[in-house]
Amino acid sequence: MRILFKIRLNKRNPSAKAVIYCRVRIDGITANDFSTFIQVMPESWDAEKQLIKGGSLRARDDNNTLKQIHSDLTKLHLHFQINEEFISAQHLVDIFTKKHQITYTFSQLVDLFEKHVLATYSNEGTRRNYNTRIENIRLFLEEQKWTNLQAERFTLGCADEFVRWARVRGLDNNYIVRHTQVLKNITESAVRSEILKIDKLAAFVLKKKEKVNTDHLTRAQLIHLDRFDWRPELRRIVDLFLFSVYSGLHYEDAQTLTSDEIRTGIDGRKWLFKPRGKYAESEFFAGESVQIVPLSDEALALIEKYGSVELLPKISNSGYNDWLKQIQHMAGIKLNLTVKIARKTFTNVMLNELGVSEESVAAMLGHSSTKHVRYYGKANEERVAREVVYK
Repeated sequence: MRILFKIRLNKRNPSAKAVIYCRVRIDGITANDFSTFIQVMPESWDAEKQLIKGGSLRARDDNNTLKQIHSDLTKLHLHFQINEEFISAQHLVDIFTKKHQITYTFSQLVDLFEKHVLATYSNEGTRRNYNTRIENIRLFLEEQKWTNLQAERFTLGCADEFVRWARVRGLDNNYIVRHTQVLKNITESAVRSEILKIDKLAAFVLKKKEKVNTDHLTRAQLIHLDRFDWRPELRRIVDLFLFSVYSGLHYEDAQTLTSDEIRTGIDGRKWLFKPRGKYAESEFFAGESVQIVPLSDEALALIEKYGSVELLPKISNSGYNDWLKQIQHMAGIKLNLTVKIARKTFTNVMLNELGVSEESVAAMLGHSSTKHVRYYGKANEERVAREVVYK
């Protein structure tokens, strides 16, 4: 390790007092300089001897401070060497300047990861999802009385305990998997920040249970929904649901659709060009995952009915789901009505009634590949019969 003190001149007035900064290098890699907060006239600094010239009381005190900084950094580095622990120059400086603690509790790692999420993701939906999982992890730590558990003691056994805790609370397996992914994100982030030396959750794996449910409404059920004599407030909700069936739009995307996103396509028809809600505000996926859908006569009729896409019914997600339950009951439909069912019905119509390829269906759903299409729909007997013709 090498420690060097350097003065940093005042840019506006080079002849004014300069601040002494400390530079630390380990194995050829230099950390960011940090201020000692000692000021000195440039001509009074002896760079070769690494001290302030003169015998004044102030000069002696400041030189003693510099020696103490040098000694403290050396002792700190020696501490890690004795314990055979590698430490980078930046990590050493961060510990010395109190930007990093030597030891952290796992709760503190959770807090740091939460700040990372806020700094990284601008999409409110993504932030909300992370926040829910982080709060559940905090609740787990509180109930286990682990709020003061040292970070390095959060092991694979602790992760297993979290899974048991979540299952007792009745959480779905795949929902628990998403939580354990956040647990792993927390420890991975700590390793990258050199807070933890080893990621003890690196080997932790909880597999999702493959659940492929392509339930959808039949054509007869769609006609029944459309022609049922609904009272006005329910009619608006039914129309919003049917618009998702005709366009394949998710709830958030249907609520934020604008006229600018309805344009004339390459074939002269009206098309929908809608960035998916989870990516629309993301700086990482700008321009990606755009739904492109040639609008059907039914979808265009609904837009015309309300005057514009901006005037299509608006409602909160929770209120929407509550109304759909009532509509399902009144219409005598056994299948739970949700926006996901609307998108699955859209997929079934495209795949099986119209014979659209999976690649095109993926593009209309806003997916970058076809691998997720199977969660929304699958080829039925009629389609197979149409496509398989023996000669």
